[in-house]
Amino acid sequence: LVKEMTAPTTPPFPENGGGKRPVFDGVELLLMGQATPPDMLQHNISRLGAEFKDDEHRREFSWPEMSPELEKLLSPESISSWDFDLFRLNELTKGRPLAILAFTLINMHGIITKLKIDETVLKRYLVAFEDMYNSCMYHNPMHAADVMQALSYLIRGEIEESISPEEVFITLLAGPAHDIGHPGVNNAFLIKQKHPIADKYNNTSVLETHHATLALDLMKEQDKDVLSFLSAERKEYLRQYLKDLVLHTDLSLHNKIIDRLEKAKAHTKNMDLSDPEDRKFTLQTLLHAADLSNPCKPWNIHVQWTHAILAEFFSQGDLERQMGLEVIPMLDRNVSCGRTAQKNFFIGFVRPLFHLCADAIRMPSRRSKIGVRSAWSSWTRTLHDGPSLDFELPQARSSVNFLGANFRVHSGPSVR
Repeated sequence: LVKEMTAPTTPPFPENGGGKRPVFDGVELLLMGQATPPDMLQHNISRLGAEFKDDEHRREFSWPEMSPELEKLLSPESISSWDFDLFRLNELTKGRPLAILAFTLINMHGIITKLKIDETVLKRYLVAFEDMYNSCMYHNPMHAADVMQALSYLIRGEIEESISPEEVFITLLAGPAHDIGHPGVNNAFLIKQKHPIADKYNNTSVLETHHATLALDLMKEQDKDVLSFLSAERKEYLRQYLKDLVLHTDLSLHNKIIDRLEKAKAHTKNMDLSDPEDRKFTLQTLLHAADLSNPCKPWNIHVQWTHAILAEFFSQGDLERQMGLEVIPMLDRNVSCGRTAQKNFFIGFVRPLFHLCADAIRMPSRRSKIGVRSAWSSWTRTLHDGPSLDFELPQARSSVNFLGANFRVHSGPSVR
């Protein structure tokens, strides 16, 4: 008797919310226990531009109590690791990982001592940062902490030694600043709905401009002015620097970043960190890379973030459906599993970015390249979708529409 063999199928996208911890490929998905239903997203959207109308960010701040395990987790050796266990930090801090990790990273870089920063003011500012993040599936304090820790890793060594302590400080602050107040929906949604902040920022880098504005407005409050030790001119320079860094996390600028890196590679020329323009572009690029870095992490970390971003996409799709709007397949949980799009996103976007950074910027890229190869092999092993409703990676270089924006996709070096 010949048994008919059926190809394995990829598990459907799991439900999230209600404290659930579904499992994918043997990994418990720790970020899937919550949900952001349409009414919660509507609340987040309604607060955009009105965050300072309540006193939530002015309340007395509390600092997590230290324990031997927490002290060990926050040791320089631990927080300097590309594989840092942010999920354990989230558990030990009872869901408050951002402020304490941000403070510890800034201190590890020697910034508090070098610039004589008031520790209480810095802590108050960072706690207010954390309080202004919404409970989104992906764009939450955990993501902010993850990006800042990755950015700290990427600038260590020659890059950090080539820039002033003030620029190191403002670059690190751009990590938690880059998504503060994110509502859980994207720029395209806000522009289509003619939201007041979309009009305010001329439909250009809407959320990114808003994030930078919130971070800088917080800094205007006397008890949170972490740049109070500077002259007015120098303070304004660094405030603008932070804004310029955060604006480059807008994914619509990805092509421009890639183009400049490719030109540098073609001329076999590294970014000149003594040149102010090259220096700022380097830091903008590394913040962008840190923002997209989770596919370069070990598989058990990467799949956490993959499912979280897909859950956030699908939550936006649920809201659009409730509002009677057209829902594109990538945001529709009823027609898309989404994982193929995520796999192709890191092959076509993230991998070329990190390879080009390694060629044009002096950064510790070896570990992240290993992570990309590992993620590729794991996705190849686990995805059995067959024909996909998600965007497929084009051959060589072409244009694709991703969440309402057109991108030129570079296949990059082969996976080795």
